[in-house]
This record gives sequence, C-alpha cells and structure tokens, in this order.
Amino acid sequence: MRSARPSDSPSRLSRRAILTTALATALVLSTAACSSGTGSGSADGTSLTYWSMWKQDEPQAEVLSAAIEQFTADTGVEVDVQWKGRQVIQQLAPTLNTANVPADLVDSADRFAYAQLQATGQALDLTSVLDRPIPGESGNTVGSVIPERYRDLNTTDGALWQIPYEVLTTQIWYDGNALPDVTENPPTTWADFTELLADRKKAHGGDGSLALDGDIPDYAAYWTYYAVLRELGPGAFAKAARDKSGAAFEAEGFVDGLRRIEKLVSSDDFTPGYDGSKWPGVQQKWAQGASDFLLLGTFAPSETAEFASPGLTYRSFPFPAFEEGGDASQDISLIGFSIPKKAKNPSAAEQFIAYFLAKKQLEGISTKASNLTPRSDIAAPKDLADAQKAVASGKVVKTLDGVKETEAEWYTKVFLPLNTKFITGHLTAEAFAGELKSGSAAYWKSAS
Repeated sequence: MRSARPSDSPSRLSRRAILTTALATALVLSTAACSSGTGSGSADGTSLTYWSMWKQDEPQAEVLSAAIEQFTADTGVEVDVQWKGRQVIQQLAPTLNTANVPADLVDSADRFAYAQLQATGQALDLTSVLDRPIPGESGNTVGSVIPERYRDLNTTDGALWQIPYEVLTTQIWYDGNALPDVTENPPTTWADFTELLADRKKAHGGDGSLALDGDIPDYAAYWTYYAVLRELGPGAFAKAARDKSGAAFEAEGFVDGLRRIEKLVSSDDFTPGYDGSKWPGVQQKWAQGASDFLLLGTFAPSETAEFASPGLTYRSFPFPAFEEGGDASQDISLIGFSIPKKAKNPSAAEQFIAYFLAKKQLEGISTKASNLTPRSDIAAPKDLADAQKAVASGKVVKTLDGVKETEAEWYTKVFLPLNTKFITGHLTAEAFAGELKSGSAAYWKSAS
C-alpha cells in the first residue's frame, strides 16, 4: 500500500553504527555549531530517536530505512527508528508536556502535526533549519529545495512546525487509454465538464459516470469543498466553519456552489449504487471501467492498481474552474518532519531532515513509494505526472481550507453527516445550507 490514508499498527526497527573517537568528536563539534539551540535536553548530536507514521513494510518506510542506514554510515549518527503507524503523534502527545519526550523526530500528515504539536505549543520552530545545507548539493539549502508556497502552509504565526517531504493533492482521475479525447482536451471549466458528463452518460446507456464510495464521508466532502472553493475562493469554507451564527452557509455564493453539486446528484451523474456503496467497491469498479471519473487524492492509483483493467492508464485533471479565469487553486496535503520542543537531540534531528531532503534520498518517495515530493527537480511517477503539473501550474491551498486542523470536531460532528445526506440526494442545496446554519449555531453555542 503506497497511500497515506489513516490506519496502521506500530512496529520497530533499530540501526546502530560503531563510531571512532575522531569521528564522534568531529560530529559533535559540527552539529553543535549548526544547531538551532532551541531544544532542551543533552543535544550531543550523536544519536536520535525517530517515530514514524509508516509501517515497516510500506514503501515509504523502505525509502526512509535506506536513507537512515546511509545517514549513519555517512555521519556516524545513530538513529533508533520506530514504525508507529498513523497514530504516531497521538501516541506521542501524552509525553509532550513531560520532561521525558521519547522522540527527537516525528513525521505525520500535516493536520495531525498541527493539532497535536503546533496547536498545543509543543512544536519546535524549524525556521532555522531552512538555512541548513543539503549534503552533497553545492549551494542548496533546505529552504532552497522546499518551495515557499509549501512552507507557508505549515507556518503559523511565523513558526514553521513541519518540513514536508511528500505532497498529496486531489484530482479527477480517468483512464487515458479509454478516453483519449479527454487526454487531448481535458475540461477546464464547469461547462466543459458537465458537457463531458452528458456525453459519457449517453455512452453508458444513461448511467452516470462519476465514481464515489458514498460511505466514506471525506470522499463526498471533496465535492462540496471544491464547489465552495471554486465559487468563493480559498478560505471561504473555513470562514463559514468558524461562523458562530452559521449565517455564512446561507449566503448567496455559498448556496450557488452547492447548487452545482445538487445538479450532479439530481441529474444522476454519479454511478448507480454510489449512495449505498461500501468502500472500496465503487472505486474498484471504476478501475475496471464501470464508470469514467473518480475525484480522489494522489493515492488513487496505488489504491486501485490491484483491481485495474489491463491497459488502464492513469490520467487526471484538476477540479474545473466554474468559469474562464475563475478560481483554479489546487488543494494540498503534506506529510513531513516535526521536532518536539522538548526533544533531547534536536540538532541531530535537524541534520537528518536536511540529509533526507537531498535529491539522492528523497527521489525514492517518487520512484519507490509512487508519490509526489515537494522538490520540483524530482519527476513524478508516471501515474502522477498530471497531478504534478497541476500543482506546479497554480496556487496551492490547504485541503479543506485546513478545517481538519482548526475545526476538526465541527467538521466531523456537524458538516460530514449533513454533507453525506446532501451528496446522496436527501437534502437540496437550500435545505443543506439551512441545516448547516442551524447545526453550526447549535454546535458553537454548546462549545462556548
């Protein structure tokens, strides 16, 4: 499995190296000289403990393991890596306010790093790490190889709480082998897209061509979020989520965006049975040619490849703008490194971050783990080439306007249940907006 979707259980791997006295002395002097000095504990620079979100048998873990082994060989720094699984930061959280934080380095999806580290004041500010040189790359620093637009998404009040090494984005996927005309001329506006859906419905004998496993609330949320993003621009969804009166949901522009999705539902543009599906049934059938288009993250190819029809060629295009020149922002979710504020060996952890971001190490995330990286000089895996182009060509925004970080409980308790009703045809756009308004008002009243 190459995706970064939540689950998983912990496992463990340790690698040790024997240091000569001369190498240890040189390493201590080197790392002490370039340490940020903002961590606590005895930062001797000769070892670090790394808790990872990956399972030991996942491709990302294999890439990281190889880098860790080479890092120890090149620097003498011992790395005790523990493969904790997706709940890694939740496991770390109870220790963060103690004098014995067990990890010097942790990686996770951005929303968990924010919620458990930054929002609680337990994340080390990594701004100084941007000046660290990339080993073996003359003139390159961490800041020069990680674009500012990605760093900005992981910066709050001037503090950089995560440095990314993997990028996920959402695309509309299709089989380029089956739909060469779409490859030649992908839809860029909503009018183009709905015209294409009408043509494909005819080709499917009246059945809709949009694949969706309706029992996964987040997947349905992509449709609604993108409609709001395209109608009102970045930040509108998050602003509405924080509106304690709920009135923002009934604003004209918000409802206009919802009406576009309602039209897809009422026109039967979603594949038959999507509203009663059990994941991953519909997306598997999509990979076998039962429907044409799948709105999903860049984990879509790896999740469906096992079931794909022979010859399926993964192609994708961004969610269309609602009109020429309209919003074309591309949503982004990031996976990367954070350092707890009370880490005992922050300098060694910073050193490893810079080491792993070298092209020689990081390109394994593309070539072996089949994912995008933040470095523009690392080519995407073939299946994600369109996604990389989309991300590079326009503005990037935090997935779901970052509400999973800042308003996670509202998103789970209020938005997702109502949105599922909306996407499955049980609420009109106006009724959905009205229930969001009342539900949000009640939520915020009880939370105050």
